[in-house]
Amino acid sequence: MSALMLLLTVTEGTEDKTNITPVLLKFGAKFLAIFTIVAVVTVLTPHLAKWVDAQREKHRKPEAPEDPRCKAVKGPYDMPEPLPKQKKEPEKDGNTAAERTGYRPKHAKKKRKKTDSSS
Repeated sequence: MSALMLLLTVTEGTEDKTNITPVLLKFGAKFLAIFTIVAVVTVLTPHLAKWVDAQREKHRKPEAPEDPRCKAVKGPYDMPEPLPKQKKEPEKDGNTAAERTGYRPKHAKKKRKKTDSSS
């Protein structure tokens, strides 16, 4: 109240008296509007967080399995052991696609039998 009394005493000495009531009402209305917005956001934040968490759980992708070599690395200069190379097994039906499917393109060279040219 002392600030209000000081403001009133300062304005009493002037010849043009201004009405302070509309100024205080505007200030109070703006203060209450900002306070209301902050209060609404504060109340709604937990509800929005629950909704966002539910949406993330619905659309979660399965995680890739962790490489066991990662646990062996202790520092920035440690290198994990290389993965063992897997050997490719030859296909049992045939070696090439042509042998497997029986398809041979027209431009492919046909195998010719060797003949003696000295006859």
